[in-house]
Amino acid sequence: TLIGAALVVVLVLIFVRIARLGTAEALVGRSGDELVARSADLHSPLGVLLTLGSFLAVWPALWLVLPLVHKRKANTLFGPDGKMKWRHFRLGMSVSLLVGAVAWGPLVYNHADEILIFPNLRSWAILAAIGLPMIFVQCVAEELMFRGYMLQQFAARSMSVLGWSVIPSILFGLAHPSDAGLFSMSWYHFVFGLVMAAVTSRTANLGAAAGIHFGNNLINLLLIAPSQMVSGLALFAIPSQIDFSGSRIAYLVMMFVG
Repeated sequence: TLIGAALVVVLVLIFVRIARLGTAEALVGRSGDELVARSADLHSPLGVLLTLGSFLAVWPALWLVLPLVHKRKANTLFGPDGKMKWRHFRLGMSVSLLVGAVAWGPLVYNHADEILIFPNLRSWAILAAIGLPMIFVQCVAEELMFRGYMLQQFAARSMSVLGWSVIPSILFGLAHPSDAGLFSMSWYHFVFGLVMAAVTSRTANLGAAAGIHFGNNLINLLLIAPSQMVSGLALFAIPSQIDFSGSRIAYLVMMFVG
């Protein structure tokens, strides 16, 4: 597991640069270090799109490591039959969108006059159309890595919930530095990871978790986002003076209970 995980990390780091350069070329017709550096600006549309494009790096890394190191097909990360269960995906996405609407709706209603709106709706619609498939790639890549590869590798060595659920969720929280809190970990993403691990364990497939993740990111990346976080593509941006923690906690509580 350690050798495989280390190789995955190395390959992802190598492929990330290629993925960002390719995304920059596809989006604006040119690439380069200066343009790729803008992926660090998560308050701009291009920065968010370049960041989403970098998740393309996860796919080839896993597709190389699984057969080479672990002697199994990479598509088994989706589940025992090697396929994504799309019915589970649609159900997970629907539940996530519904819960998200309930969690964020009161905040939007109570602060309608303060929330910032994307300056040009036509431009937002075009960016959203570009971002939609990229968000799908990003969500499934993270599920393949954390609830596919890591969960399965830890579970193969320990049936303890600490092994297959908690440790991958800690790593998932650490992988989101833009939202980091105590101990440099995003506690929101840690709890979200626990929910996704439980869903994956219950369904024995990544479909439902990927659908929930996709629905969550559609809301948090394309529809409404705190202005100080990943807000470059959001239709509505929450100003920093508005406390949004209640909405995020409500979302996690409803998903966890569900």
